[in-house]
This record gives sequence, structure tokens and C-alpha cells, in this order.
Amino acid sequence: MADNVSNGVTYEDMAINLLRTQLELSLVREEIANDIRELRCSVTRDLDALNHEVDYVRAGQLDLTNMVANLKNHLCSLQASYVNIVLGKNKCNKVKWVFGVFDAAVVGVLTYKFLK
Repeated sequence: MADNVSNGVTYEDMAINLLRTQLELSLVREEIANDIRELRCSVTRDLDALNHEVDYVRAGQLDLTNMVANLKNHLCSLQASYVNIVLGKNKCNKVKWVFGVFDAAVVGVLTYKFLK
């Protein structure tokens, strides 16, 4: 088994080098597997953090939607009160009455368009 191969390396040396290479490959494979595990954990943590942020944004959007709806309802209820006040104070003066109704209609249209 100790015969020389053409380049002066023995079969035993080649066998030893082959075993070393196999050992190094298994160690490298283990390191790569550990790195992949760490990367997977890191990505999972980051995705969880992003999902929490998305949940906070959605909750904020719902709050804003409810606030806009409440504001729209409040302005619509004020419109009727405004018309009653204008009609109550200006029964004698028809011009003021027309402008009061026109103002109330404008407020209603603006409320509808901007808070839609």
C-alpha cells in the first residue's frame, strides 16, 4: 500500500488527505446549517415586527375612519340646527333666508365631498 504513485504521493497520503477533506466538508456543512438557522430566526423576528407594525397601522386607519364618520355625522346634525337658526332669526327678511338655506346646502355639499 505504500507504493509510490507517479507524482511521489503514496496511497496512504491520498487516503489521509481524503479523510481530512471529508471532515472539513462536514464541518463546513455544519457551519452553513447553523448560519441558515440563525438567518431564518432573524428573518422570522423581523417579519413578526413588521406584522405588528402593520397591525398598528390598520388600527390607526380604523380609528381615523371612525373619527371621519363621527365628524361627518356631527356636521350633518349641525346643518339642520344651522338651518333652524337661520330660519328662526330671519323670518321677515326673505333674502337672508335664501342665503341661509344656500349656506346650509353648501356646508352639506362640502361635508359630503370632503368627508366621503
